Amino acid sequence: MSDKGKKGLLYVISYHHACNDGTLMTLVALLPILVVEMDLSYSEIGLLGLGLVITVVFQLVVGNAADRMASKYLLEIGAALMAASFMMVLLVNDFVGLFAAVIAMRLGASFYHPVGISWITKVYSGQNLENSLGVQSGIGNLGVIVALATSGYLGEAFGWKTPCVLWAVLNLVAIALGTAAIRAEPLEKTRTTTTAKRPITETLKKVAPLSIPVAAGGALYQVTSYYGPVNLTSMHGWSAGSADLVFAIWIGVGTITSYYFGRMSHRYGGHAILVWGYLISAAAAILLFLTAEWYLVVIVLGAFGAVLFLTYPALFSAVTRATHARERGAAFGLVFGFQLGGGAFVVYLCGVFADVADNPAVSFLVIAALGIGSALIIAASGSARPSEPAPSPD
Repeated sequence: MSDKGKKGLLYVISYHHACNDGTLMTLVALLPILVVEMDLSYSEIGLLGLGLVITVVFQLVVGNAADRMASKYLLEIGAALMAASFMMVLLVNDFVGLFAAVIAMRLGASFYHPVGISWITKVYSGQNLENSLGVQSGIGNLGVIVALATSGYLGEAFGWKTPCVLWAVLNLVAIALGTAAIRAEPLEKTRTTTTAKRPITETLKKVAPLSIPVAAGGALYQVTSYYGPVNLTSMHGWSAGSADLVFAIWIGVGTITSYYFGRMSHRYGGHAILVWGYLISAAAAILLFLTAEWYLVVIVLGAFGAVLFLTYPALFSAVTRATHARERGAAFGLVFGFQLGGGAFVVYLCGVFADVADNPAVSFLVIAALGIGSALIIAASGSARPSEPAPSPD
């Protein structure tokens, strides 16, 4: 593939990432409004988060399909399901209907990570790979920022279904762009055959050492997203738009730092980024439990975002070094299974704890403990050190 084709593919895949994550975040950003509109309990919020398990299971199927065939249109299928799920939301008026729409959305979300990131790791290598992972992560975060910064205000001004229609349209645009890119630069070149497919048990052994930190990373992101704005609105009287906006700053800072992941990894190493990323994230979670003053929240979320969002491309890079190109789809399917499954379980658990304590802020103490534990695991194992040899090509 030409350099121009590689760059075009990277940006199309990254736009899919922005639509995928932005769509998911839109519903999360609307939770402070839905808590009032549908009288949701914290446990019901946790059940919505538990819908991530659908993504965990189905993306393993998608990951294996991506390794066995030319996965040309899998991203477009995922975007179509995401758009359809948000059209379903137009008919929703209670928790049952909302949960059904979330399940459909999670099916669509199963496609991006095992397919999109797998394509990037097959097209790029070395420093270009780390730079590309940072770019796709940053653009994905940009989608989340837009969703967080606008959904609460749009929901309060025009009704909570308005931002859902907007993101349905953006996913339709992703389908059009992806189809055009595929026709311009055919992707069959990286097709792998069934006979060359590695056993998934072999792949699992390679990625298992990172399972707990990956799951904790998912929990840090998901729990903060689900309960952070709800805590500020239900316990401290913030408006939904203002609460969403400060958490958009959290992701905004993370977006900026993720673009520099390649340089920072080259200078400090992925191991150090992961250890300090989890430790600082844990400290930030404790501070978010203790304060709701807007200026302190902004400062804490800025530091939190700066380090947490560097841990994701660092983990992707570690997985890439540990696996062969022929098993990347399955590898990333497993990795994101750990990330989303761990996040889903902890989100639900935090909802139960929040109902018992009648305070969603207790969720921050749970993720603080997970962050500290992950930092200790990585520090002890050294599994993400950049000096690791690359896997052999056979």
